[in-house]
Amino acid sequence: MKRTLIFVVSLTGLLMLPGVFLLLQKGSRGPGKMFQVKNPGHITRILFSENTETLEVKKKGDIWMVNGQWKVRSRAIKVLKKVVARMEVKSPVSGNLKEEILNDPKTKHLDVLIFRGVIPLRRFEVCRNVHLPGGNMMKQHGKKKWYIVYLPGENIDPAALFVMDPYYWRDRTLFHYLPGEVREVSFRYGDTTSEGFRVGLDTLSGHYFMQPLDSGKPVLHADTTRIKIYLSYFQQLDCDAFDHSVNTAEKDSLLEQKPLYSLTIEDFHGKEFSMDVYPLPGKNTETGKPAWDPDVARAFVRPINEIVLVKYYRIDPLVKDTRYFYETP
Repeated sequence: MKRTLIFVVSLTGLLMLPGVFLLLQKGSRGPGKMFQVKNPGHITRILFSENTETLEVKKKGDIWMVNGQWKVRSRAIKVLKKVVARMEVKSPVSGNLKEEILNDPKTKHLDVLIFRGVIPLRRFEVCRNVHLPGGNMMKQHGKKKWYIVYLPGENIDPAALFVMDPYYWRDRTLFHYLPGEVREVSFRYGDTTSEGFRVGLDTLSGHYFMQPLDSGKPVLHADTTRIKIYLSYFQQLDCDAFDHSVNTAEKDSLLEQKPLYSLTIEDFHGKEFSMDVYPLPGKNTETGKPAWDPDVARAFVRPINEIVLVKYYRIDPLVKDTRYFYETP
């Protein structure tokens, strides 16, 4: 009787093992989620490699930096972490498509290594090509099998967020002042004229002032409320892109031109920000002839000494005529 009972119990255990195994498999991440990072908040470093070039996005304290030089756009890293937490395998790459894509010179082939501290969480390879369904194929490092990866519920290519261009990652904030940090703003129309004004707060008297740059013009009494409002416009300015396509000769040629206007900001710590704004060459959409872009301007910004593209609507509040400070609403 005892032997029979032991046999029945053992047989029952053996019969249950496949069910337990399948249950555990069901609860695991599974092959569909092989590229995911389960807890993206643990990510502290991402390394991209393409041939001999590398790009690093790394968290230092509470700030993400790209290549240790520039602050990262908060939205860029937020979206990438969302993608690596949710992307899934859609299908394996079949037939000769893999070799066709790998041999295509238009294919972008990256190696991605994701860390938590010094611990690697994921390492995989990414290929992007317009001929791929979904636009991408990915494989785990050291493996041979390639997969098409997608983002459930989203009509985007998740691999499009793995970008080697540092200007994509770079924070586009040109200046950021807290309320009351701006001491003085100088604004001029072109760099060869004295047409313009200075407006700010006198640190000795504590009074707001507005003065024409042309010393021959009389100093009139300006509306203090309007001066305060104007200075409040200078809390933050973002550019739309870094125009890193401009070579040295084009940059020198641009800076020899007369800008549309120049702007200089000084804070109470003595630090300065300045921006010379130039029209951006474009084409008339109706005639196709050369014209100035009506929506986007090109600006040379100091102290970073770089050329950026910025939409006019962003800088329109900063462009004022002297009459603004005297006229009442």
